[in-house]
Amino acid sequence: MSEIKVPAEQLSAFCIACFVKLGLSPEDARGTAGNLIFANLRGVDSHGVIRLKVYLDRLRAGGFKLQARPQIVSEQESCALIDAQDGVGQVAATVAMKLAIAKAGKSGVGVVSVRNSNHFGASAYYAMQALEHGMIGLAATNAGPTMAPTGGREGRLGNNALAVAVPAGNRAPIVLDMATGAVAWGKIFLAQQEKRRIPTTWALDRSGLPTDDPDAAADHGLIQPFGGYKGYGLSLLIDLLTGVLSGGGFSTHVRTLYQELETPSQVAQTCAALRIDAFMPLEEFCRRVDAIIDEMRSCPTAPGVERVFVPGEIEEETERRRRAEGIPLRAALQEELRSLGAQLGVAAPF
Repeated sequence: MSEIKVPAEQLSAFCIACFVKLGLSPEDARGTAGNLIFANLRGVDSHGVIRLKVYLDRLRAGGFKLQARPQIVSEQESCALIDAQDGVGQVAATVAMKLAIAKAGKSGVGVVSVRNSNHFGASAYYAMQALEHGMIGLAATNAGPTMAPTGGREGRLGNNALAVAVPAGNRAPIVLDMATGAVAWGKIFLAQQEKRRIPTTWALDRSGLPTDDPDAAADHGLIQPFGGYKGYGLSLLIDLLTGVLSGGGFSTHVRTLYQELETPSQVAQTCAALRIDAFMPLEEFCRRVDAIIDEMRSCPTAPGVERVFVPGEIEEETERRRRAEGIPLRAALQEELRSLGAQLGVAAPF
């Protein structure tokens, strides 16, 4: 069985149907599936439908609470705290981002933290929601401890993630979406499926030593922070701005996505929006963003480099291509999706 390409709409409908079969409301199913398909469209396959199985497993086991509804715990003019009630992370984060945008529309800035949440997928999905409102968007999340602090050999921090989306004028928006580890776990799982080695800068084995074996990394190993102590420091900061600030889980109090499926993860998130015209006219800002993008693109390239990109540009080009051609699925993922569909009585989209 070789790689195939599936239209995004068909793959989305399949994911939605699977979620609804397990009891998610159609609205929540659409939002959760939308996040997975968004990741695939932008080429971030580590956060796409490869995660569908573990989401369904957690819904079955109880780690994601089906009937949970996000609740506002406290609220002021420009900020709020939401309790996700152990529900699906995408549902709570979408509520948080919408609330942050609404608050920024009134006061210039909105910051909303979420506690008692779960994995929320690709961070840029939320940050980019601010763009159409003439705002800068930010979304951050902590995660279960899969990284050691610099010099350590036990997990104390998650591969905590941050996304910032900045509108532009005639150019595509700048979208930085990054985790603080050298790689996402999903890329290691892809390497496992494809039976290929990984760079030794990606992960540690269970003894705390660098490994190029994805199986050794997945067997109680750890992600390495990017940039050594810098990635460690940024991961710690994100944990402070999400888990500590919200009163939710942090560090070893957060559970990883693939372990203890029956237990809520205690993930925490923070979403924020900044209304640009509180600082300067939006059109002027967008012209200035276009100018700095052009400054980056016009930089002379190093030997062997064809062009200089800005954050989000590769993903935007990938999305345009995949919307036209379909989302590529490798053989192992095809088989996994087909099996999930058979279990739930949902026809696979291929």
